Amino acid sequence: MFTIEAFLLAAAFGLIYGFLLQKADFCFVASVRDFVSVKDSRIGKGVLVLMATALIGWGLALSTGLASLDQVWSVPIGATNLIGGILFGIGMTIAGSCASGALYRSGMGYIHFWIVIAAMIAGNLLFAYIYDPWGREGFVEPLTFTEDGFSLYSLGLPFMALPLLIVAVMVLISIKQFGVKGFLQGVKNSLTNWEENPFKQQHWDVRFVAFLIGVTATIQFITLSSISVTGPETRIGGVIVSSIFGENVVFNNVYLNNMFASYPTVGIGPEETLVLFMIVGAFISSLLSKSFKIRLPKAKRLPSAIGGGLLMGVASRIAPGCNVANVVAGVGGLSVASFIVLIGMAIGVFFVTKYVFKMPILLFYRDKDVA
Repeated sequence: MFTIEAFLLAAAFGLIYGFLLQKADFCFVASVRDFVSVKDSRIGKGVLVLMATALIGWGLALSTGLASLDQVWSVPIGATNLIGGILFGIGMTIAGSCASGALYRSGMGYIHFWIVIAAMIAGNLLFAYIYDPWGREGFVEPLTFTEDGFSLYSLGLPFMALPLLIVAVMVLISIKQFGVKGFLQGVKNSLTNWEENPFKQQHWDVRFVAFLIGVTATIQFITLSSISVTGPETRIGGVIVSSIFGENVVFNNVYLNNMFASYPTVGIGPEETLVLFMIVGAFISSLLSKSFKIRLPKAKRLPSAIGGGLLMGVASRIAPGCNVANVVAGVGGLSVASFIVLIGMAIGVFFVTKYVFKMPILLFYRDKDVA
């Protein structure tokens, strides 16, 4: 895993993800927030396309032998999945972005989201030092029902059976709502929304981008690892504290020590490289579309950036996993825990949007400072 080829491959994946996310303004929190606040389902449709693509991609990879069942990302099942999901949903709504959204917006020049990322990493580390020695026995283990994760692929059915069934149901629901002509028109629109130079175009259709992200994530699953953001960010936090206080602060902490168990040393691996290059990919994309601009946050938004980011960091370790890991790798891998986490995230976003503050559809504009 720790070869030059793996690092180069991870960097390439990161560039692609960052580029695509920026092109569609693809933020998972917005998929629920925008529908609740103004009944806009544009990004929500993209999330569904991404899920469907991941399902078919993982199913094909397993069916053809390009990947094996032990590569599927799945985590222990328990109340922690729901609690962590709810807290993460609340945190990302307060912060104004999901984990991947913070990365690509950082690449666009939003200082607000650099603060969110820093707060998330601090939240990751806070959980690690609460987990050992208090959190594990007092909270995590009592609320965890299974020691190992469970994927529906383990039921023994043909690997493509459940993905095809789930995607077929999704398509039928869509056709029932929009009609056959409406559904086909939507597919056509997602593929024809182009100007002369698509790389300089400011916006790509979110459904088309979702499909490309799903395909990219499937290739990553086959060749490198399952996509994740907050896990690598936790290790980046471990690298930072070890460089300041020494490696013992990592080795003497049960949680952080486990996070680096497969690493030859406390350092940056391919997955961390991928996350860092997501920012670079978004930066390149925003430069090409002339939408890059250093945007300073307003003072009144700083508590939201810090508080929301901290909560996201802690919650991503409780769940565990962020929106990216659970929506793509979790759903693609038919992980039972991930479905529970996603329900929790939706509840968290719904609660804050409905009862705390109703956000407008576009909270952050490319040509203005953060609102």
